[in-house]
Amino acid sequence: MIPLKIETLLEGRVVEHDRVEYKTGWNPNAIIHSICAFANDYDNTNGGYIVIGVKEKDGMPVFPLEGLPKENLDIIQQEIFQYCNMIVPRYIPRMEIIDYKKTGTFLVYLWCPAGDSGPYQAPHTVYGVKGEKIDKTMKYWIRPASLTTDAKQDEVSELFDKFNSVPYDDRINRKARIDDIRRGYMEDFIRKSNSSLINGLNNSSLEDLLLAQEVADETDTELDIRNIGVLMFAEHPEKLIPGAQIELIRFNTEEAEASDDFIEKTFTGPIWKQIQDALDYINTTVIEEKVVKIKGKAEAERFYNYPYNALEEALVNAVFHKSYREPEPVEIRIYVDSIQIINYPGLAKWINLEKFEAGKIRGRKYRDRRIGELFKEIDLSEKKGTGISKIIRELRQNGSPEPEFEMDNDRNYLNTIIYIRSGFEKTDVTSGMNKNVSSEALSEALNEALNKNELVIVNLIKNNPAIKQKDIVELTGISRSQVQRIMKSLQERNIIMHEDSKKTGRWIIW
Repeated sequence: MIPLKIETLLEGRVVEHDRVEYKTGWNPNAIIHSICAFANDYDNTNGGYIVIGVKEKDGMPVFPLEGLPKENLDIIQQEIFQYCNMIVPRYIPRMEIIDYKKTGTFLVYLWCPAGDSGPYQAPHTVYGVKGEKIDKTMKYWIRPASLTTDAKQDEVSELFDKFNSVPYDDRINRKARIDDIRRGYMEDFIRKSNSSLINGLNNSSLEDLLLAQEVADETDTELDIRNIGVLMFAEHPEKLIPGAQIELIRFNTEEAEASDDFIEKTFTGPIWKQIQDALDYINTTVIEEKVVKIKGKAEAERFYNYPYNALEEALVNAVFHKSYREPEPVEIRIYVDSIQIINYPGLAKWINLEKFEAGKIRGRKYRDRRIGELFKEIDLSEKKGTGISKIIRELRQNGSPEPEFEMDNDRNYLNTIIYIRSGFEKTDVTSGMNKNVSSEALSEALNEALNKNELVIVNLIKNNPAIKQKDIVELTGISRSQVQRIMKSLQERNIIMHEDSKKTGRWIIW
């Protein structure tokens, strides 16, 4: 649907006349050129409107309206789609067939918002008129003032500069509507960032907050949501930007991909929340701590199979540097001896891989600047270009192996590999859900008395006595009915007990 009603456009005159083009009849060449010009949005007016079936004088519609023959409407509609396929890159305007005020006066109504993948070209001739030479030369069409014309060389250069200067995350998402945005996520973000917007939060509309965060733009009738608004505040950004999610797969045996023993999870919601949810899962079910008392030292040494801060930085980097033009999600692959985090594509061609691996690159070019800006507001990113050096530093402090970075020759992906620290090697990842396996952990006898799933659940309870059954299901991938049976069995064997109410109580390990 076109947000601006045809009656408002024709009679209300709320849109500048140079953003509206009236055509008495269907003229393929002129109309396709105008569609292309509006998509290029040379004057930054956010595109425009075309109404077919209306005569104009001095840029204004002439009443009574001419209209179009009803029997021609289907053909016109089909040919608009056909000829728009000649626009490169592909661009299709929004289109409606209008029966003006139910009077039998039929119009074709086109909305051509500014494109985000240009500059756009269209052939000089899309439809051959008898007796005229067909010219298939591709040209960049623009609309300075109210005239559609082909762009000259300097104007073409300006078009390229215009499109190249706007990163993908700051472009308008034409599929997004304000209903896709969740106010609760915006409020959580504002509180996390300690923004000055907190003071007027209760008195601000969702529209006000979107504009204040500069993640939406005002238009003729509604808000245009930018991609950054979708990524940061939509319930399901992956529905509007394919690939905007994190997918995790956990292999429970050394056979990994050759085995059917694995757990899969998908994290959706705002990308900053995806990061936190994925890290919470890893922290709860994967990360282990060991405490070693060193003779002659007052304090014991603590180290981890995977240092949390290194994983956090690697995941933030992947989400930040991924291209949201591509439909592939960020992947987390958990093996028995490593955690691998993959984003698409890989490093830009200009980046020296050796310097990158050494943490000596300070990048200046970013695919998605707005993501970095907003991540910084909630402390999800540090200074630009310092991510790799932080990963290396955290791993060295933990006594872990150096990270590895894999790419193919075309740099289609970047795989950040973080290896398990010596002393934690296992053949079964599920046993890694047993955190703090040391003299401070569960007794050896108890460990031996429990099977794999029982051990997983007991250790989750140990780390979070207030945990609920639904949380155990979510974290482990074990079915709800099986979790219920296991916990009932553990209670009957006097391994665990629950005190106080179901809602506010806690579990105790006997």
